[in-house]
Amino acid sequence: MGKLTKEQIMVGAEMVKRGTSVRRVAQQYGVSEGTLRYQMRRAQEVRPDGRSLQPTALDGLEGAVTAILERLDDGRRQGEGRPAQARQVCELLRRDYGYRGSYQAVVRHLRRRFGVPPVRALRRVETPPGVQAQHDWFEAEVRFRGNEWIPVNMLVGTLSHCRARFCWASFEANQLAWHTGHLSLFGQYGGVPLWVRIDNLRTGVVRGGGPTAVLNHAYAVFARECRFEIDPCRVRMPSDKGKDERSVRICRDAFGDLFHETWSTIESLQLSLEERSRQLMDRLRCPVTGTSVREAFESERLVLQPLPHLSEPFDLVVARRVHRDCLVSFEGRRYSVPFAWVGRSVEILGTVHHVVIRGEGREIARHARHTRERLLIDPSHYEGESTDRVIRPTPLGLRGRLQVAGLSGASQRTLLLLPERVSRPLDLYVRVVEAAR
Repeated sequence: MGKLTKEQIMVGAEMVKRGTSVRRVAQQYGVSEGTLRYQMRRAQEVRPDGRSLQPTALDGLEGAVTAILERLDDGRRQGEGRPAQARQVCELLRRDYGYRGSYQAVVRHLRRRFGVPPVRALRRVETPPGVQAQHDWFEAEVRFRGNEWIPVNMLVGTLSHCRARFCWASFEANQLAWHTGHLSLFGQYGGVPLWVRIDNLRTGVVRGGGPTAVLNHAYAVFARECRFEIDPCRVRMPSDKGKDERSVRICRDAFGDLFHETWSTIESLQLSLEERSRQLMDRLRCPVTGTSVREAFESERLVLQPLPHLSEPFDLVVARRVHRDCLVSFEGRRYSVPFAWVGRSVEILGTVHHVVIRGEGREIARHARHTRERLLIDPSHYEGESTDRVIRPTPLGLRGRLQVAGLSGASQRTLLLLPERVSRPLDLYVRVVEAAR
């Protein structure tokens, strides 16, 4: 006589319930009638699992678990809402109650108490061409001249529709590198998508995640200048940028041999990364279009927005009000702006080498950045005609012009030959006067 499986017992019980005789069902299974009756009776009995009767690491901590679930507002207590994370419950037990058991013991305890939690289905989203790109960092060890292994940050960009993947290499992963990497990726795309989905890294998000995230101000201004919108992922939800997560794995494999070569500069590495990206597009297939990634990419780049006109990336953006002395403060220094902006707010951008001051969307002043000097003044910012709201500063008198030019009173006669209103750099006039002595 054969042995009955659980499925056979369940089917047999259902047949008997619908009116088929036990003898006939037993004949079909090739077992005796008594065997079938015995197996169906055992299947209906509720027998506790012997393992559930054994002591666990949570014995005596049931009240602690209840208190933690109340603190975390666990939805299972009321029968609705999201359950608390078992990992978080375990950490609180260890921190506050001296729990020394395993994480799996906490999982088993919660499942015995509330049952197995339901599985949440994932929504698969495919965006139209030109709509979304996903950007994220990964780190690779790269060999440079002298056989020195140096960690290099790789910014991976993926066009979500066509799956075209590109990399930008940098020794830094700061705010300036984040913006510069975006510009490089946009250049490799041949345009700018409408949205860029990012993880919750500090160069993109100050706090939070998803639709309620507080964006990094410098990155928000950068996105405004490049004409794309920022789409942060939800916290601890890597599936929100699954295409870029997969791109990281693909790039590690496809570019792995490049990381083991010896490079003289990071620029030479970058050129090879771009060439390898173009080769990769011919090998891979776009699941949305069914064509090669290259064919899908050539179609998508036609609908991307034009490349931004940013001449240089910036890592810091602040708003400042111009004081009556035509100065604004930035990074512990003071910089001059044209006097017509006194009392108005201006936007200050910190680039690699310059402090760029903008008003009404245009550049109104530029100074060197990170200088030893703490006060940087352009004398031309104090010249010009009065406006409706600001009267021009008092013009320099004769003595003032002499002193600003670095001249003595003996040079007065020569200075009188200069125009009353200085329109050229004063150091040029200094050289003229000194030559005339």
